Amino acid sequence: MRIGMVSATYDPSVVNGAVRMVTLYKRYLEAAGHEVFIFTLGEEQTGDEAAKIIRSPGIRLGDYGYYISMGYTRTAQALLAQMDIVHSHHLMMSVEMAHRYARCPIVYTNHTRYDLYTGAYTPLPQPAADAIMRQVWPEFTDLADIVIAPSESVRRLMIDFGVRCPTVVIENGIELAAFLNPQRPHNRSELGLAGDVPLFIYVGRLSSEKNLVLLLKQLAIAREINPEIHLAIIGKGSQEVELRQQAQALDLEEHVHFVGVVPYDDVPNWLAAADVFVTASTSEVHPLTVIEAMASGLPIIGVASPGIIDSVASGSTGFITRTAEGGLAAAMVALSQDRPRARSMGEAARRASLRFDIDRTVGLTLELYAELLVSRPDRLRPKEHGRWSRRTETWGAMLDQLADIINPPEAADSGFWRRLGFGAPPAKEETNE
Repeated sequence: MRIGMVSATYDPSVVNGAVRMVTLYKRYLEAAGHEVFIFTLGEEQTGDEAAKIIRSPGIRLGDYGYYISMGYTRTAQALLAQMDIVHSHHLMMSVEMAHRYARCPIVYTNHTRYDLYTGAYTPLPQPAADAIMRQVWPEFTDLADIVIAPSESVRRLMIDFGVRCPTVVIENGIELAAFLNPQRPHNRSELGLAGDVPLFIYVGRLSSEKNLVLLLKQLAIAREINPEIHLAIIGKGSQEVELRQQAQALDLEEHVHFVGVVPYDDVPNWLAAADVFVTASTSEVHPLTVIEAMASGLPIIGVASPGIIDSVASGSTGFITRTAEGGLAAAMVALSQDRPRARSMGEAARRASLRFDIDRTVGLTLELYAELLVSRPDRLRPKEHGRWSRRTETWGAMLDQLADIINPPEAADSGFWRRLGFGAPPAKEETNE
């Protein structure tokens, strides 16, 4: 089977959930005997040809690592049309590109709470961001033949936002072995700590949608009850300077340890040094870092939200609070003062993580591909894949609206996308270009 993975960005050195899933699935699908290509945007990199990574030129969107483009190169278009299955991993610049050029069933996996990200990265209040996503999410997912949601709660959320495309649940998977048995475990002494102090850990991007400001405030409250609590933060992001300043303002300098970015294969070793994994984020759809922490034998403290509530059984494999302000601090105090219970929950979390074995989730994905190749829903569509035309008033207007919100200074006059030529009446009929 020839499988095309379509992604708006692809850099295997970046620790990003969608990129990690694409990289992992490519390796496992190839091991199962399939030929896998990655179609993405950006500048060509050394090794792309050997790895079957097909890049088309694009314009980098801010510092987010994503690109936009008016289309794929002719080489990419022709190759994408030869795929048996196309699997898209981003909503915009991914599903839409697949619909333009593919001639086969299109699968889309939703990796992101786009409603929350729109609110976090634009000046819009959340109700306005939600209103836009109620238009965008259904319209773009309609271009796929089936949507994979990584959890049941995310599937329900997408339906609430108006997604009409048939949707199935296939949970994210990880390679469990490295987390079940870390090769070079770190210890607290590397942070200047005694071996018996309670150590919580967070792994992920340091950005506003992760709610780390709230997490530090909750840590300060928890320390009023148990002043021995420490927190290790692994990762980097735009909010790091602000978080360091907040830690200082809350008198947490000696208790919050900014480890920075570590190689992905060293993450299991750092998790092995901690007692509990904690997160205040509500923007996840099925967080890989939570699954990895569970496999490492750590109980999870988090906020009730789609994705997390499907992974963590509150009271058994961790604590999930519905009231982040106060609830996170209470959970940290509880597990820091009852170490036997924390260890018991950690062992339960390790057992629960086995259902996220990558072999299982890739197997379920291959079963879905096989079903699609028999039923061929792409041939029953009112508008076939591979018949896209630039003369589409709806898409031009919608993308103009999004661009004006995301990049208002550049798009204030005539619309960012239209100045690039999207939606403007072409001199002659143009299709599949």
